[in-house]
Amino acid sequence: MNAARATRVRVYLRDSASFRGRPSHALIAEAFREAGIEDISVHHGIMGFDRASGMISGRPLRFHADLPVVVEAVGCREMVEAALPRVREVLERGLITLSEVELYAP
Repeated sequence: MNAARATRVRVYLRDSASFRGRPSHALIAEAFREAGIEDISVHHGIMGFDRASGMISGRPLRFHADLPVVVEAVGCREMVEAALPRVREVLERGLITLSEVELYAP
């Protein structure tokens, strides 16, 4: 079975993040789409990814209302790198990770 090499980028930010009146996660996904990447997903509510995470109440299972968001895209390295300047412009606070992956047909 042959595998194709690709780059996966994950951008971690908060749901409340915005840039020029628009949600940052939507603008980040748009930047990847405009760079030619079609495999994009936006995950809301994944907890515990940054230094600001933690218990904010003495009561169990009570979390901050501003949920974390992860925008994930998979494409060739050149397309990912073409989108990164715009992603960095939109991302005021957060984290960007890149990893090399192998894609297999389902």
